[in-house]
Amino acid sequence: MGAFTKLVEQNQVGRVTIAFERCIAASLEVHPVRHLTQAEIKRRFEMCSKIFEVLRRDLGWSLDRILDKLPSYLGCELDGVDWKPDARTLWTPASGS
Repeated sequence: MGAFTKLVEQNQVGRVTIAFERCIAASLEVHPVRHLTQAEIKRRFEMCSKIFEVLRRDLGWSLDRILDKLPSYLGCELDGVDWKPDARTLWTPASGS
């Protein structure tokens, strides 16, 4: 299923998977493709998984913090722009999260 499954408690895998799904769906509105394929969905899922792994394993971010920032970092990946994790030690969720 992905590297992220090793970085979360079993009871949180569904939450993360749903968040990935929502993030990918939103990214398709901002970064549409001419013909949506399973390969494109898989590519975006793998991007989410890679971002998740860096933030969770390397930086020790909480699930809430990762899932809050994931859409913007995925957008950077899709734009071909390097994303840099927020270095703040104090974090509060975006409004409505």
